[in-house]
Amino acid sequence: MLMKWVCLFLCCFVALSSKAKIPISIETDIYNYAQQVLGEESIESIEHFKHPSCRRDVVEFILVQKAIKLGGLNLEYDFVLGDYDARNIRLIQHGLLLISFDSIWLNEASQYANDVFISEPVIRNGEFYAGIYVAPNKITELTPKLKNGISDLSFVTSEAWHTDVKTLTALKPKNLIIEADWLVMAKMVSSGWVDAMLAPFKPALPFEYTGKNYKIRAIDGVKVALQDSRHFVVSKKHPLGNKTFKALQKGLKQLRQSGYIERAYKECGFLNPLVEDWQEIKAKLD
Repeated sequence: MLMKWVCLFLCCFVALSSKAKIPISIETDIYNYAQQVLGEESIESIEHFKHPSCRRDVVEFILVQKAIKLGGLNLEYDFVLGDYDARNIRLIQHGLLLISFDSIWLNEASQYANDVFISEPVIRNGEFYAGIYVAPNKITELTPKLKNGISDLSFVTSEAWHTDVKTLTALKPKNLIIEADWLVMAKMVSSGWVDAMLAPFKPALPFEYTGKNYKIRAIDGVKVALQDSRHFVVSKKHPLGNKTFKALQKGLKQLRQSGYIERAYKECGFLNPLVEDWQEIKAKLD
């Protein structure tokens, strides 16, 4: 896989002057959801994100491209589909990937500051709350256990989600299981092997995620505060890194000032006004 990216990078490098397409690795499902959300719209024209297939990752797939274009840089992309979630940051560090179309928490991005440019926040500190998702048939049983926090529930999360791990560890659940794949986590919760997992809220009630062999739903009335900001990262070692970062920053500034960024996240449910009055579970972080 690494050799594949070396070859793509070299082709990109030698042909930059001739408008070569920039290879961008993207999760297959996110790419497909984005095409559904876009429909007949283009990256430039889309204004609203009220669509059942929309989620944070989809908004950001569109947002980052829109910002770079608004910033005055016209790039063409060659989307490489697959399971790249854990590998993208390493590719960016080595200059084999220009940019991730998925934002990451500042807590994580700061660890790679020598190798990456870090954008202005797209999700600002204090804006985001996650839901506590459980199997629908366990909601009645588990809800009373949240009266004094999450210490009576077992949770599953990914070690790649640094802010989630830090938050859950500070909240001291009964047990914290680490699992790399989101679908595996959802199936573990749906099957009752573990009580709960954190996940974003969706645009409308009931807040739930459903797929092949899994169904999970957020417990009403409670939310967990994730205290960090989210940013895009651009490789300092990629030949287009500096130019892309400047365009991205310029475009994000315009989108922030116009209210586009906040509206997009709210319409997809990531920043959700429906949970404003819900009980907040907040960790005491150092």
